[in-house]
Amino acid sequence: MRTRDDSPAARGSRRRKRRVLTFAACLGATAAMLPGSVGVSAAAAVAPHSHGSLFASPDAALGRNWRASDDVSVTGTGDSTGFHVLVAREKDAFTYHEVADLTRPGLEGIGPWTGYVCMTGSGQYAAAVYAPSSATNTPALMEHGAFAAVVDLRTGKVTQSVEGVQLAYFDPGCGSGDTVTFTRSGLGESATGTTTVFDVDAATGRTLRTTTVSGEFTNPLPTSQGDLGELRGHLVRLAGSARPRSLAALPGQVYSLAPSAGGTVDLALTEKGKDVLGRWDGSALRQLGGTAPHGSLGLYAVRGGDIAVGDVSGLNGVHAAGLRGVHAAHPPLAASWRGDLLTTSAVSEEMKGITQKIGSSSLQGAGVLHIAAVDDTTSTGASTVLATPETSTDSTGGDDDDPTVAGQSETNYIGNEGVAVQSEPDYDSTCLVKRLDPHAQVLQPNAARVEWATDLAVHDALTISRPSNFNAAGQPAYTPDGMFPTEFLQPDGGTIPAQVMMGVLAQESNFKQASWHAVPGDSGDPLVGDYYGNQDSIHEYPNPSQDDCGYGIAQVTAGMNSAKPDPFNAQQASAVATDYAANIAAGVQILGKTWNQLQSLGMTVNNGDPDYVENWFMALWGYNSGVYTDTSQNGGHVGLGWFNNPANPTYNPNRGPFLQAGQGDAATPAEWPYEEKIMGWAQYPQLTYNSQPSYAKPTFGNGSNLDLNPSFFSYCNSSDSCTDTGAGGSDPCPDEDDRCWWDGPVSWTSAPEINLLSTEHLTYSLSAGEPGLTPQYPAPTCGGAPNKTGTIVIDDVPSGDNTYGCDDSATAHGTFKLVLGDDVSYQRVTSNFPTSSPYFGTWRYTPDIAQIDLHQLGAGYDGHMWFTHQYATGDVWHEVTAIWTPDASLLPAEPATAHYDVWVHVPSHGGQATVQYTGHSGGQGGGDSHPCSVNQSVGGGSDAWQELGSLSLSKGAYLTANNLSSSGTGDADVAFDAIALVPESSAVTGPCWDH
Repeated sequence: MRTRDDSPAARGSRRRKRRVLTFAACLGATAAMLPGSVGVSAAAAVAPHSHGSLFASPDAALGRNWRASDDVSVTGTGDSTGFHVLVAREKDAFTYHEVADLTRPGLEGIGPWTGYVCMTGSGQYAAAVYAPSSATNTPALMEHGAFAAVVDLRTGKVTQSVEGVQLAYFDPGCGSGDTVTFTRSGLGESATGTTTVFDVDAATGRTLRTTTVSGEFTNPLPTSQGDLGELRGHLVRLAGSARPRSLAALPGQVYSLAPSAGGTVDLALTEKGKDVLGRWDGSALRQLGGTAPHGSLGLYAVRGGDIAVGDVSGLNGVHAAGLRGVHAAHPPLAASWRGDLLTTSAVSEEMKGITQKIGSSSLQGAGVLHIAAVDDTTSTGASTVLATPETSTDSTGGDDDDPTVAGQSETNYIGNEGVAVQSEPDYDSTCLVKRLDPHAQVLQPNAARVEWATDLAVHDALTISRPSNFNAAGQPAYTPDGMFPTEFLQPDGGTIPAQVMMGVLAQESNFKQASWHAVPGDSGDPLVGDYYGNQDSIHEYPNPSQDDCGYGIAQVTAGMNSAKPDPFNAQQASAVATDYAANIAAGVQILGKTWNQLQSLGMTVNNGDPDYVENWFMALWGYNSGVYTDTSQNGGHVGLGWFNNPANPTYNPNRGPFLQAGQGDAATPAEWPYEEKIMGWAQYPQLTYNSQPSYAKPTFGNGSNLDLNPSFFSYCNSSDSCTDTGAGGSDPCPDEDDRCWWDGPVSWTSAPEINLLSTEHLTYSLSAGEPGLTPQYPAPTCGGAPNKTGTIVIDDVPSGDNTYGCDDSATAHGTFKLVLGDDVSYQRVTSNFPTSSPYFGTWRYTPDIAQIDLHQLGAGYDGHMWFTHQYATGDVWHEVTAIWTPDASLLPAEPATAHYDVWVHVPSHGGQATVQYTGHSGGQGGGDSHPCSVNQSVGGGSDAWQELGSLSLSKGAYLTANNLSSSGTGDADVAFDAIALVPESSAVTGPCWDH
């Protein structure tokens, strides 16, 4: 999680909140030739790289009757373009295609999405729960911050359902009918809480009933008699408003329920370290067969019954109506409707931790999905690569739903003449560094630089000198470790193992210091968590009182919010936001402080030596969800809260170590507590685009590179009212309150076995210099505009330099402004406008929503541009209009005119849409309007000047461009860069104009 304010007052405030949180605007956002080529046409669609077919010879793989089959397979996986729901039908030889791309307008540029999907009993609908993967770093967002939707698998229609649901491996729940369940958890960490279950009709998306129960209700299964699930160690039934009815005590932790023949329900449980199957027949619960090794058995609903898949050899030939066993090396992700196809893996390149080539047109990066499956009837395995329809450098997705909000009434006018006009959005965030400040551009590091900085920072050796005005931030010189010195680790010193910190960086930000739109070598906005404070809903307007302000690669929150205690000074805040090395140093300092907090409470792991990777398990737990030290609160309980306890049943009790089964685990990070994810990233490094590890593995003790984690119940005993369910029972902490907090030492390795533990492995010596950085795209050039005498050049930044050393002051031949219009409430504006103004008597809107999807990127003319996305005509909430206005002194006064050949600069990336530019000739009322459509993707990866033709201009002329279009979906990038007006003695014929 982002490091956080953990003062007693702040902790108390967090405990008191019981709002429904959804993940909104959480992390801010990605995406010079001389005049020459022309590109005035519709943007070309990106062709898929694969047709998604699993089987090249379906007759052999599927049997000769496959064309008559009605079997269908559904799976889901995410990347930074959205959460993709994929469908394959056996009659099409199980050829996968995307039926829905689930995301939310305005929630873009925040990294990959994650989620879960299930298919209803009719095989006609899918239910999905989805959220940004970074939501798994925040307990509140995991409990009630995800989105729910149902998808018609025949038409692809998406119906958004409950907002603010739980991101958990058992959510959503599908049964034998077309009713689905979604859950919302309100448990928190310090008081007995509740679980709300929503029963939804998949055909309509309508909520049929809502039931709230006290306690942690998991694995809901909708049935005709009510919802079954696990609650307080019992199998229970929820039926309307009646109290939950206990059906049977459970011998272990449930991880799957499936309807079977004759109305029976089968259960998969972990019991005493083994996987077992049970059946509820309506009157009693009985065990089916023998046992299987832990983590080796999965249970899946299929048409007319269910299947147990995995190591079924120990189940003693289970014989139960409707249930069949299928032997497999590992449990699959999902089974098809009839169980003929078992999906074993579905993951995007990006979710593996890819640190480069995001948005590549090759088979790496966002939009490229890898799917593997096996046919159950012939045991034929296969895999395919599928490119989603919107594969691009863009990380925005779109819904079919209109983001209209009912009941908004706020109206706020800023800028000159009552119109929202400014070169930067005017949002008064409490975050110390503004995300759309041209003087806060952030250079995206590569994996080598991150590993170098981490290796040095944990040893307090990150003493590289950052010169004055580093990254054009306007700050004095500093050194990262001089600004954020490494903590002395109590009681006897030592260091944080480098792989522990790199695991934190991989989980928190995927090694990103700048926004996700910026690839290594690019500059972009600072990566900042919930800058706008509008977590309650993506439709709500920014709320400065709730700004989170987690910045950069380590998501540093402490000190970055002016409304919280002990804010950083301007230089510190700027360094945290713009310099990856300073951000890492700050993260190392905070993690060290967390270690020392635990030491002060006597909370040590094993022998307490910080040099061992495994000994950081509790410190990582506290880094994410806080260390509670105030004995005057919470009934005197201190220590670590219940949420990240490995025994918490919100995490799959049948899970293996994170990433041990493969990088596909990264597609569903909600199944592991935070500290287990960090240990996984430490042991199994994220990958670069060429599938090479981004950093070194630790040095494993005596070959103990199997699991860096303790057992699930190492933090359970009488002191925290937590029971090891290996001794029987299914709910380790039925009280689910602050009595479940852990506040003592733990040890799973005795002193003679300490050589089994792992230590760091440094790739870089402590005197090594900063590694180089090769950009994916050609570095922007400074200047390069048409040099004909009298040429007027207007850039998108009026003055100042940037991370590429370009100074824009030479292009200050006019003004560039952005008009942001997006308020749902209309107000007639007549004051402050002369009757000749084109704005007189028009409707105007405030910029509260449009700014969220506005970004800067280190591309284009002089190394800086703005971009947003193309939305449908009439979508005033996301509307952005750019206005380039030449200095009046450079143009003749009306009625005189002069011919100017108009050129617009299209950047190498960050512009994909066909955008309408409009030239206004000047004079009374702005003059005549001349539209021209420009394909911004025509540059093909290189900067380019695009000629539009000549116009006769006079004083008052200006050029505009807008991000709305009849074909807009919120996906394609729209860039606002420089323009050039080249004087000509007579009209010049261009693609659009010849005036």
